[in-house]
Amino acid sequence: MKIENLRTVHLRNDEHFQFHTEFRDLVTSCGAAALKIKPMFDTYLPLYDTEDEALKKIVKSEFTAKIHEADKARDEIWVGIEETVATAHRHFNPTVRDAAARLQIVLDTYGNVAKKSLDEETSAVYNILQELQGKYTTDVETVGIAYWVAELKARNDALEVLVKERDSEEASKTHVVMKEARKAVDMAYKQMCETMNAYMVLGDTATYGTFAGVLNEVIGRYKRKRHHHHHGLNQNSQNLQNGQNI
Repeated sequence: MKIENLRTVHLRNDEHFQFHTEFRDLVTSCGAAALKIKPMFDTYLPLYDTEDEALKKIVKSEFTAKIHEADKARDEIWVGIEETVATAHRHFNPTVRDAAARLQIVLDTYGNVAKKSLDEETSAVYNILQELQGKYTTDVETVGIAYWVAELKARNDALEVLVKERDSEEASKTHVVMKEARKAVDMAYKQMCETMNAYMVLGDTATYGTFAGVLNEVIGRYKRKRHHHHHGLNQNSQNLQNGQNI
């Protein structure tokens, strides 16, 4: 028996960390000393912790709180525009009422953008601004929401900058850390597997039989995951080539 090979480089970040968590727990339950890999496992554990930290940073960026606040600020302006247009429907001047009716159609077309996801809302607001600062400029002036519209654009632009900064920060810092952490963890893991496989080749199956059997079950599961994921990507690519919506 031997420990099967798993191309860990092909695993997504969350899958990669989960696989190593299962490996770590299995070694801990069997005993690193009994498996004759204790010094290597002691080297491996802090590398595992570094990957854990890198993954947490990807999930929660320092810009996330700022983006949440900027999103709320944008929503406030959107609600202000909706309420002002709604009030203008009851204006004493019929010209203002007519302008409000036309603007209402634009607002209704996009629905309650404040309820949309972050990216969807940014896209919707961008399209609304194109209309309000283009075709409907006169109606915007008539109803008196020009300053509101300008503020909506300013806050939408500010939010877009924050999102880009977060993406840039993650790409340049966190993902580099994650890549290096994964590489170090994989090297330490490979060294332990090679050592245990060598002992098994020398005939020490009693010590490693159960451990290798369970680990190979885990490895098999991750191989199947990657196969299904890869097959799914190929199928999506094929569907696109065939002109199918996915």
